[in-house]
Amino acid sequence: MSYQYEGCCSCGETIFSIVLSTPINNYAPRACDCNFCTSRGIAYLSDPLGKSEINSHQPLVKLKQGSNQAHFFGCSSCDSIVAVGYLFNAGFRGAVNATLFNDNNRLQPAVIASPKLLNADEKVERWKKLWMTITL
Repeated sequence: MSYQYEGCCSCGETIFSIVLSTPINNYAPRACDCNFCTSRGIAYLSDPLGKSEINSHQPLVKLKQGSNQAHFFGCSSCDSIVAVGYLFNAGFRGAVNATLFNDNNRLQPAVIASPKLLNADEKVERWKKLWMTITL
């Protein structure tokens, strides 16, 4: 069984859907404690068994931060960060900004994550385990 949820950036130009393996109330998003994420109030949600699709009326803005490994995708109209991801050999995987979900009030409280404490290889290994397939 799968569970589908939707969300959008603050201006509504970029929308996304996510398919989770269990109901959304079983998930606690990860709030990265870096300056980039904390200044934007971002918490990320992913399900290794799930998938997400992001659609935008305008091209997404693509940014790199920290170790410059992952790509952050934002709405070009309102600058909301919608997702973060990494291109693996098997395809693009990532996490979506849980604060933008229509049903984000049903999520468990965010858990603080400190990826800046990991080296480059450790980050990639962590992402392989936690992130889901994302289609842009």
